[in-house]
Amino acid sequence: MHQSAEGFGSAYAANGTAINDISAMFSNPASITRFDGARLSTGVALDFPRSEFTNVAATSYTGARVTGNPASPAQPIDTAFGAATYATYQLNDDVYLGLSLNAPFAYVSEYPETAASRYQATMTELFAYNVNGVVAYKVNKQLSIAASINLQYYDSVLNTQLPTTPDTPSSLTDVGSQIKAGDLGYGFSLGAEYQLNQQTRLGISYRSKINHSFKGDVKFVGEADNLSTLQDALSLSSLSGKANFDISTPSMLQVGVLHKITDKVELYGNANLFGWSAFKDTQIEFNNGFPDVIVDNGWDDSWWLALGAGYQYSEKLKLRTGVAYDWSPTPSNTVSPRAPNDDRMYAALGLSYVMSKKWKFDAGYLFILFEEAEVRLAGGNNAPRGDLSGDLNLYANVFMFQINRTL
Repeated sequence: MHQSAEGFGSAYAANGTAINDISAMFSNPASITRFDGARLSTGVALDFPRSEFTNVAATSYTGARVTGNPASPAQPIDTAFGAATYATYQLNDDVYLGLSLNAPFAYVSEYPETAASRYQATMTELFAYNVNGVVAYKVNKQLSIAASINLQYYDSVLNTQLPTTPDTPSSLTDVGSQIKAGDLGYGFSLGAEYQLNQQTRLGISYRSKINHSFKGDVKFVGEADNLSTLQDALSLSSLSGKANFDISTPSMLQVGVLHKITDKVELYGNANLFGWSAFKDTQIEFNNGFPDVIVDNGWDDSWWLALGAGYQYSEKLKLRTGVAYDWSPTPSNTVSPRAPNDDRMYAALGLSYVMSKKWKFDAGYLFILFEEAEVRLAGGNNAPRGDLSGDLNLYANVFMFQINRTL
């Protein structure tokens, strides 16, 4: 979600209608009608998470106790980098065009192949890359509307370990499963902005879900004897093959409001409804005889609420802050070490500095604190991977910087 430094510095409370540069198009494509001429913007975000997986207890699918370092290093969630670039062009008095390149989803987690949780997950890499083309129309001085086409490429790496001696599980006899897959999907966005009066502006936008049919490769790696045991036990035609599965990214309905208290002070409000119920059970199919892997997701739709404020400290410098709360979509019985999730709180600080008539610089800092995520995986479709329980504590310090240019 780190797509705009202005929105970022308000804990995203400014998203929807209060961002004052063209990066606003990601949260509401209709916003670009506020920016005349031709403009460019680019930003980078650096995410520094800290996490610890404790109280870990695991069994193999036969019920045998799995031992191992629970999460060494005690930092399973890795540092992430994101970037976003935007361009707009005013075609005439009423029509505006926009183009953006974004990475809306970027996530990496890694557990050692000796961890007690290794039969659930070791390496996870999820990266989504978006190209959005926007057409916006200024209906009148108060109302603007817009639509965009979203092309999204999603790349994934999903690694786990498999026991060849499930009654006496040991990392020395395990085999590694490595899946690499990707897909190109498409969706759309709609948006509208309405200037109620000189003090208040409203915005609403909708981003559709995107369905992905991942296709890729699987291979099994390890010691020759262990690989032979696995191949014979499962009657695999090969120790490599093709893998495919389906995943949908969520829709997003967003409402934002900007209200100016004085010439120097303004307030922001933002509410999002995420359609995470599209993230249903994931079934990974293989063509080499390996049994289908079924992961229970069963996520629910979830809400995000944010409040923020901006202060025009001087003609060139503007300060902002904000807080937000994000309700987790993940049911307690499907929280996984692969992508642990729980309710989270956000607090942010940001600034904008106008360097000249053509250049503006934005920076923001965001602190994210997760409630303790309780991993409790047992039975059902999880049975072939064994049971796992543990507690994951996570927080993150995130920084974002953005430069804006009027041509």
